Amino acid sequence: MPGYGIINGIYPNKTIINQNQNIQWSIFTASYLHHLGVRHACISPGARNSPLTFAVTEHSNIKCISHVDERSSAFFALGLAKSTQKPVILISTSGTAPANFYPAVIEASLSRVPLIILSADRPAYLIGTGANQTINQQNLYGSHVRYFTDVGLPKNNNESLKKHLFTAFQHSFGLKFEEPPGPVHLNYPFDEPLLPENVSGINPHSFNFENIEKPNVKFPIPILTEAKTPLIIVGPMEGNCHQKEMIQLAERIQAPILADPLSQLRYGSNSKMVLANYDYFLRCKKINPDLIIRFGRKPTSKVLNQLLDKWKGKTILIDAWRQFNDDCPQFIQSTIGGYCQYQIENCGWEGDPSWQNQLLAWEKQVSDIILHESVFSEGTIAKCCVESIKNDGQLFIGNSMPIRDVDMFTLASLKKIDTYSNRGASGIDGVISSALGMSHNLVNKNSLLLIGDVSFYHDMNGLLASRYGANLTIVIINNSGGGIFSFLPIAESGLENFQQYWTTDTELQINKVAELYNCKYYFAENLKELDNSIQESFKNKGVQIIEVKTDIDENILAHNGLLEKVEIVLSGN
Repeated sequence: MPGYGIINGIYPNKTIINQNQNIQWSIFTASYLHHLGVRHACISPGARNSPLTFAVTEHSNIKCISHVDERSSAFFALGLAKSTQKPVILISTSGTAPANFYPAVIEASLSRVPLIILSADRPAYLIGTGANQTINQQNLYGSHVRYFTDVGLPKNNNESLKKHLFTAFQHSFGLKFEEPPGPVHLNYPFDEPLLPENVSGINPHSFNFENIEKPNVKFPIPILTEAKTPLIIVGPMEGNCHQKEMIQLAERIQAPILADPLSQLRYGSNSKMVLANYDYFLRCKKINPDLIIRFGRKPTSKVLNQLLDKWKGKTILIDAWRQFNDDCPQFIQSTIGGYCQYQIENCGWEGDPSWQNQLLAWEKQVSDIILHESVFSEGTIAKCCVESIKNDGQLFIGNSMPIRDVDMFTLASLKKIDTYSNRGASGIDGVISSALGMSHNLVNKNSLLLIGDVSFYHDMNGLLASRYGANLTIVIINNSGGGIFSFLPIAESGLENFQQYWTTDTELQINKVAELYNCKYYFAENLKELDNSIQESFKNKGVQIIEVKTDIDENILAHNGLLEKVEIVLSGN
């Protein structure tokens, strides 16, 4: 936005406002967002955002968390929004402060998490004039937000602000059904004086808002075409997304379910139809389903995603929102529960039982091998972490190798574990903050984060948020760098500087980091010590850090050794 410039020392178009208007404008914002259902706000310090900070912190029913670092604040809000499945407010001052939200905004957009960003700003007449801490904040996040508006300088009438807030909330929560939930951005310019000389006499208004009904949209649902070898694939999704109905549909049409570790189906079901170890048997066996029903986002397994590319012509994707970040050509817009229930009531066929029995037999053979695998590796560390979490616990999984190890090495279980990961953009930044946000909402549950050493380094400052009482056990796999690159073809390309520019060992002393942030530290040399340390950590409050060291080369051998065992066993079938 171009600046207005200065003429004879005077800013033209400057509007002189009542010093209370900033406060009243902000109080209305906090009150209306609470009315719409917002219950949490993450706030970073600043002067220009003082009216918003005052209003939100004075609202007795919005829980506020202070974050020194905007980047960590945004990822914390992301984790909190994932676990509550409600939008979280993010407040920052002007300038580069809201720019530090950007990585988390991208992740929230791609993983469909609702965030409401309220960025304070200078008035328009100061933009482009060289005024301190001033940047162009218009459309700062581009296409990565569902909605952007500049609400303008405060006015006596709140009607325009109310419309902006309501529209933003609808977009953030996915209530328009045009796009899924995601981040929205409202820019708030404030002129000085930002606050009255004394705020102690200000009482927040008591607003009376009309009740808002959530739209009840019904979509046309076609009945499934008869198939002999149907397959259901459930990718990442947060919370209770009708897992019960998906299992009922699978049992009704005799379609095995390939359940991603983030599907909320792998842990907590007693159905034999839920398969967890498909990544291994898909590497060894060719299958030919004639119908694939997909729920959730794309799965973690690279092998499965490669097969989905080949199966596009016989795959349908079911989603409540129009197709987003997915290339599946056959898309049916429907709620998952509504779709499953309709098929259960109206579908008059079921698949060939021999198809189901074959996949279940392969699953059993692979799971027996994994169950008895005792070689110390990053895969068995991931298995140990999942097995150590008690029923109704929470698991946040880091990207790169941790999520792949959880996918490949963990078994389907009756134990209910809520699982989370930042798999939208799959970055390694902000993971600690997101895990702390996840655990902040449910501090009495066993909460565990599995993370690599490089990812841990990226977000060490996020540990400062542990002072707000979150209970979280962090298991760090320290393999002295980015171990995932050693599994990729580039590792065999003869690169002279592979260690320096790809593996990137931080040489970090994790025990010193734990001491800096007042976290209890454990070191585990084997799986038994790891399990004991996890169980001990769950008895304590606060953030506990468990370091487990591995060797990249030995880890590759362990992974390849397990695959060889699977190949030998399945070769006889």
